[in-house]
Amino acid sequence: MDEVLENKEITLISMFKIKAYVKLLFASVISRFGDSIDMIAYSWMVYQLTGSELLLGTIFMVNAIPNIIFSPFIGVLVDHFSKRKLIVVGDILRGLIVSLTAVLFFYNLLEVYHLFIFTFCISTVETFVNPSKTSVFSLILKDDEYLKGSSISQSANSIAGLIGAGVAGILIATIGVSGAILIDGATFFTSSIIFLFIKFEDIKGEKKLNLQNYLGDLKAGFIFVKGKKIIVISILLLASLNLFLSPISVLMPVYVEKVLEKGAIGLSIISVGLSIGTILGGFVVSLLDKKLKKSFMIVSGNVWFALMIILLSLPAFHIITFIEPIYISTLAFFFIGFSMIFMTAPLQTYLLQNTPKEIIGRVFALLSMFTLSTLPIGGAITGVIASLVSLGILYFTLGCIILIISFLPLLNKEFRKE
Repeated sequence: MDEVLENKEITLISMFKIKAYVKLLFASVISRFGDSIDMIAYSWMVYQLTGSELLLGTIFMVNAIPNIIFSPFIGVLVDHFSKRKLIVVGDILRGLIVSLTAVLFFYNLLEVYHLFIFTFCISTVETFVNPSKTSVFSLILKDDEYLKGSSISQSANSIAGLIGAGVAGILIATIGVSGAILIDGATFFTSSIIFLFIKFEDIKGEKKLNLQNYLGDLKAGFIFVKGKKIIVISILLLASLNLFLSPISVLMPVYVEKVLEKGAIGLSIISVGLSIGTILGGFVVSLLDKKLKKSFMIVSGNVWFALMIILLSLPAFHIITFIEPIYISTLAFFFIGFSMIFMTAPLQTYLLQNTPKEIIGRVFALLSMFTLSTLPIGGAITGVIASLVSLGILYFTLGCIILIISFLPLLNKEFRKE
């Protein structure tokens, strides 16, 4: 037993001996810290500025559009050009846009149409940055280090998210929404600087980029994804989940204010619960990476996810009166964070292990496109649904639907064996 524990400890320690991975992890943690603050501050800013549940859903929809439209085409460019340059330039651009948003809001110059433009621009830049960062991850680590590295990364990011969520409410109360959003802008600039010093083989396309080669590379990416049934199943599962989870994300400020009767501090508290759950989930996955099938981890994670969405509906029905609603919701978000790692880490590991490094940008861009394609639909109808039914009924129904969908992948033999 001691020998087994020693091996695991050595494995974890050896990950932190990879200097490039440590720098990549640090850059990711810095960005996650800023994002966790921005998530609360930005949603609070939008709700204060618009006061409209429908506009919340519409902005959420606009955020997903660039990924759906541009991702399959940008993936080829990510594989062709320098990943380092795409990431550094992308982080700088995002930092500038976020900072501009904060300044305009501070001087009461921010209009609703600004939110749509800035959201679209940031999301467009992310279609370049996100697959580039995934490519760098695969270039730094070996195949047998992917799941461990992914689990550690998600846990570390969750710790940063926990800290950010914990101080977000305090920051908003002390330096205001604008100040909190400016901190997020600064983290983008910091991340871009760190990437300048990460050493890795920046694989770029050798063929000349013309229309014929571009279309050929684009087709190759589609053919590869189509030929992997487990990838197709996972994409369909994530896409359907995104469709039904849109109301959860979009209506969170409304849920906190109307159901939990809390302000920005309440949103911060449940975000802390989510982060702690993700930290623990990452730790557990890193220990079980050789003991459980990826298919089991994905399905079990989805089941827990669905049950926790149902739990979120209980405070709205006032069924449990001896426990404060904020405690129930925080517990639910804790297990949502825990279950999320069981879904995302195995999927990312499978993709990295079975995708040639020269086409990773294309594959992950396609994954992003398909999984996010349902977000505009969910975001667009969220405001309408919220005006027709109570949040309690909405969350309970969504949880039941997700629970049913969770078991559908088991009908495929290849998925069960993986």
